[in-house]
Amino acid sequence: MTRDEMFAYALSRPGAEDSTLHGGRCIRMRGHWIVNDNADPTALALALDRETVAFLMATEPRTYFQTPHFEGWPAVLVHYDVADDDRLREQIDKAWARRATKAQRKAHGFVS
Repeated sequence: MTRDEMFAYALSRPGAEDSTLHGGRCIRMRGHWIVNDNADPTALALALDRETVAFLMATEPRTYFQTPHFEGWPAVLVHYDVADDDRLREQIDKAWARRATKAQRKAHGFVS
């Protein structure tokens, strides 16, 4: 998946909006970012719960990682060019679902 494809997929989620954060592009859901630009041009940040972040970093450390700036926060950096596209879409869906309303999650098959 390319950087543009990752942004496009996140933006295709119901209610997602194109926005900016600290001068970079981000995709927001109900005012909260779910995908965000990063200083590293080979990576984007993805807002996920801490347990998912830990699991992804343990199972795919070449793809999912954190810099000291992100340690302790519910976010992970993604080398999107080496990520498995289906798994990355699944993680974007999880980021979306964290910020979606209960009705939105239910309408799109997410169990709360």
